[in-house]
Amino acid sequence: PGKASRSVASGSGADPVRSFERWKKRYAKRKDKQRQQRKQKKPEWQVERESIAALERRYSEINTNEVTRFSDFPISRKTLKGLQEAQYRMVTEIQKQTIGLALQGKDVLGAAKTGSGKTLAFIVPALEILYRQQWTAMDELGVLIISPTRELAYQTFEVLRKVGKNHEFSAGLIIGGKDLKQESDKIHNMNILICTPGRLLQHMDETSYFHASNLQMLILDEADRILDMGFADTMNAIIENLPKKRQTLLFSATQTKSVKDLARLSLKDPEYIWVHEKAKFSTPATLEQNYIVCELYQKVNMLYSFLRSHLNKKSIVFFASCKEVQYLFRVFCRLRPGLPILALHGKQQQMKRMEVYQDFLRKKSAVLFATDLAARGLDFPAVNWVIQVDCPEDANTYIHRVGRTARYKEGGEALLVLLPSEENGMIQQLSQKKVPVSNIKINPEKLLDVQKKLQSLLAQDQDLKERAQRCFVSYLRSVYLMKNKEVFDVLKLPIAEYALSLGLAVAPRVRFLQKVQKKLHTAELEKEGKEPVEDTKFSLSDEELEKCRRIFSRTGMLGQKEPEGLSGKSSPVEEALQSPSEPEEPAIVHESKPESLNFFEDDDDDGDDDDNAFKDVLTVKRRNVFGLEPEEKAPLIKPNVKLKKKITKTKEAKKVLKRNFKVNTKIVFTDDGELIQQWPPAQKSILDKEEDGDDCNGINLDKAKERLQEEDKFDKEEYRKKIKEKHRVSRISSHLSKYQMEILSKCYSFPLMPFSFFSCIVYLWMKRNNLYLIEQLYIFDLEEMK
Repeated sequence: PGKASRSVASGSGADPVRSFERWKKRYAKRKDKQRQQRKQKKPEWQVERESIAALERRYSEINTNEVTRFSDFPISRKTLKGLQEAQYRMVTEIQKQTIGLALQGKDVLGAAKTGSGKTLAFIVPALEILYRQQWTAMDELGVLIISPTRELAYQTFEVLRKVGKNHEFSAGLIIGGKDLKQESDKIHNMNILICTPGRLLQHMDETSYFHASNLQMLILDEADRILDMGFADTMNAIIENLPKKRQTLLFSATQTKSVKDLARLSLKDPEYIWVHEKAKFSTPATLEQNYIVCELYQKVNMLYSFLRSHLNKKSIVFFASCKEVQYLFRVFCRLRPGLPILALHGKQQQMKRMEVYQDFLRKKSAVLFATDLAARGLDFPAVNWVIQVDCPEDANTYIHRVGRTARYKEGGEALLVLLPSEENGMIQQLSQKKVPVSNIKINPEKLLDVQKKLQSLLAQDQDLKERAQRCFVSYLRSVYLMKNKEVFDVLKLPIAEYALSLGLAVAPRVRFLQKVQKKLHTAELEKEGKEPVEDTKFSLSDEELEKCRRIFSRTGMLGQKEPEGLSGKSSPVEEALQSPSEPEEPAIVHESKPESLNFFEDDDDDGDDDDNAFKDVLTVKRRNVFGLEPEEKAPLIKPNVKLKKKITKTKEAKKVLKRNFKVNTKIVFTDDGELIQQWPPAQKSILDKEEDGDDCNGINLDKAKERLQEEDKFDKEEYRKKIKEKHRVSRISSHLSKYQMEILSKCYSFPLMPFSFFSCIVYLWMKRNNLYLIEQLYIFDLEEMK
């Protein structure tokens, strides 16, 4: 009780004002402390600069042997967050070796096997160099990434979007096939630009406010392809517009070491990183590689049989030209091998190419017919087979093609189809590049023949036939344009058999091949010491040519005698006209009239009077064309063989005129037996048909117009009559059916007259008479019968 009383007393004695003052003092102290902390806190931009400086100090401490994750590199938090969200945590060998050097600002040439992660090896340094310099949209272009194909540029852009989405940089994709004006409006605001060479050069030439004077980093993906002869002029023009003070990164599976190429890019002490240089093979270890030797005319059958036996697989089939892909894609869609077929080539529109690319990514089992457009850089998931129906240009192209499968520790298989003439040279090249390829053979029992099906398809579709012809020529041209003539020899190909295998009945004409054969023939003649001639089928010496001129001159002038010096030996022209099987006959002399010659070769055939009349009209005046003096008359030699004369349209027309053929005409009469004039239509108007003497030189348009108006009235009247007759017939038929049924029902009660006979009489009688007599007929007949 005492404690309770003390607590109550103390509580009652506390001053509320003092307690408020104590609370106020504590609150003021807390606010002063927070205010001082805010004064001491650094701004965000200063904190970020300090973090960037700390990252730069760690660049020199990078040890590639200790790096296993991306977090082991001194890179920004935004980049690390993007990598983790995209499920990129562990680094590959090429990323481990090149990212550290690129962060230190060195020029790098990186080479690694296909599917080893080269894209991230240059995306991460590109983001970091802009982050270190606090790049904004006002600073314009900072990083330029050039890819050889549109699909590869699009794929790189998608990776950049995933990894760099936490940064505030602007990135653009500049490729052909898109709206140029829309790109021009936004290109000057881009910090990172991913593009193809042709489109970039077009913007440099046409977009006035686009420049790359502040460029910090240049990246060439698939550098060996970009720097080769195909892009040489374009790349030279692009490099001239770029600043020389920049960092350059080059990546490819088959890197270039050409001093000339590196000098063009102005590289400064570049670091060459070839992570698999000491590897046993230059292709992935998980890739199983085989080749078969197949004749050219069996390639289509082999491919169809292969697809039929691999229905649940995802495959890519490479061809040499776009027209091959176009034709075989359409043909295989009609043959229906049993799995989806897609086509990707350079002749397609850009939207179609992107649609095919995305569609093939989604499908689990499909086959993609493609050119070398899809051979570099494209990352298709879960590709089981890569079939090279046409031999690649070299070993580097082979490596890039087979790199579409066996990506990043996954398995895959590759099949190379070689012709017998290509086997030795190509296998030797692959062995030099450390590519292990084993030979296998085709099982003839599983080989299906589709040649007859192709022929039937081409017979039904003319467009498909034309595509087959273009495919044929395109393949031969691609073989002819190959640089390595030891492997590719177009003259060794079985052209006729190849045309039949495509479904063509006859091989199309290949003009460039004819020119090649002609050049080879000319070269052989020059080696033998003979003079090449333009026409190898028929040639004459100078003496024989002079003799032919004189013979021709005699035939054109008065038939004159041949000089003695020319009568001894016959020319090749005369020998060609003589039949080898018949004995020679003495020459027959003909006297030809100088006044006229036959213009048509066929004028002598009929021997009619009309023909003789033409001979006097159609004459040709002969002149001394070769400048030779007229000689004495010489007999014309008539050859023993009568050449088959050509049947011309003129001759056929003359025969028709001689026989007086008449065209069939239709004659129509009226009910009264009068003849109806069919053509020209008889004029029914009463206007005068004769025109005045002043208008005899032409047509009087006013009078013609009046006649047409009068004729139109008659035509309208006839049309009205036809309509009335049509309505009258319809009314008669309706009434006739009504009364016929009544009459037949009445007549059925009369046993004296057969039902069928009576109904026929009534029907014919009613049909012959007019409508208003039907009721009278009905009543009259019934009264008579009663």
